[in-house]
Amino acid sequence: MTKTKDNKPNDEVIMCTDETGVQLYLSEKAANRLSWILTGICIVLSLPVIILAFMCI
Repeated sequence: MTKTKDNKPNDEVIMCTDETGVQLYLSEKAANRLSWILTGICIVLSLPVIILAFMCI
């Protein structure tokens, strides 16, 4: 993270593009939050599979 003249933090930006030219600009903090949200969704969706595997033992 870099600082400006006013000592305010300036978040670094992450840019993602695809073949069609769609662009997504996220700050590092927003990208980190999004990754945690997507990780949580994947865990919740895979939870029934894990529960069924232990029930069959």
